[in-house]
Amino acid sequence: MSANARRGSRVGHHGHGTERKDVLRAAVTPLASIFGSGFLIIVPILEQSIGALSVVGMAGVCGLAWLVGMAVRHNVAEAERLHDTGEMDTVTERIERGADLVIVVAYVISVALYLRILAQFVVEYLSEGSGAAERILAVAIVVFITAVGVLRGLDGLQKLERLALGIVLVLVLVLGTAFVAEDIGRLTGDGLNLPPVPDTGIGSALLVLGGIVITVQGFETIRYTEGDAQTRIAASRLAQLTATVVYILFVALATPLMGLGTPAGADGDLLGLIERVVPILALPLVLTAVFSQFSAATADTEASVGNLKVLGWGPVQGRSGYLLVGAVAALLAATLGTSIIIVVASRAFAAYYALQCLVAVRTSDARAAKLGYGALGIVMLLVTLLAKPAG
Repeated sequence: MSANARRGSRVGHHGHGTERKDVLRAAVTPLASIFGSGFLIIVPILEQSIGALSVVGMAGVCGLAWLVGMAVRHNVAEAERLHDTGEMDTVTERIERGADLVIVVAYVISVALYLRILAQFVVEYLSEGSGAAERILAVAIVVFITAVGVLRGLDGLQKLERLALGIVLVLVLVLGTAFVAEDIGRLTGDGLNLPPVPDTGIGSALLVLGGIVITVQGFETIRYTEGDAQTRIAASRLAQLTATVVYILFVALATPLMGLGTPAGADGDLLGLIERVVPILALPLVLTAVFSQFSAATADTEASVGNLKVLGWGPVQGRSGYLLVGAVAALLAATLGTSIIIVVASRAFAAYYALQCLVAVRTSDARAAKLGYGALGIVMLLVTLLAKPAG
């Protein structure tokens, strides 16, 4: 996620002429964050929760994320201006500070999630899979990242971000091409067989979809990165549009290949689907999981510590901040299952988004905008309170 959580380091908020190169560079962080875990976990979750309606569910989640992104982008343009000019009222300042605290919690949970996903792919590829082995490996990597942070800082490790994003995009393209070939082969053969829609009810399906907000999270990182407002807003739009197109196409191509309607049952994760459909890509997928999840975990660790510094909490400054983040992430990785951490992380980000919507309400002038952001904030509050895991 956010590689730099340093509010106040931005310059030229309303500079003229947003350069395309600057936008592309700025889009790396939000795009890497959105793809951080999303494409690795989204297919099996949708398969188990809504089956043949997976594309509809993915489009709905992306649509909701886009609306929240509008609130975040509004806050970049307006709330930050009010903050920098000293015109922001005290209540809104406190909400912003509360949001900074909530995002720290969300980032820490995400560290545990990313490393559990990394461990899950590695352990499952090397053996039959073991929950204990996944926990041990995840905790070991948390300890390693924490040690590097305490001793040297994580700036060097963050250079993996662009490399990981490039690898992920290439793999998504390769997987998509393989899925197209497999879909065409089935279409010209026995025909495509869509997985059945589980009989869980629309309410339950919506709660599960609310529990996967983490899969499209990342666009909010522009609130914690450097650069002028126009560039960061354009970068956020570009990242969300790119991720939306890729996710919907990826899910559409994968849906006819899902195993829910096969004797083997639903795929436990993307690796299970790949090993069943295009086994030659299993190892590249595992390597991609390692790169992307490690990079995301280090970035979130740095983001958490950076925000703790912004909050000015003396007891958790510097090295002690890394120790606190590492200890909590290790505890979560060691005690909670991946599906539970996904929902806990989604709830944490939904709470942050609800606060961002509240800030947008308070900094908007138009009545329609206030009503829209308010309604969206209520939706995110419901996700915070009610979201549940798949299965």
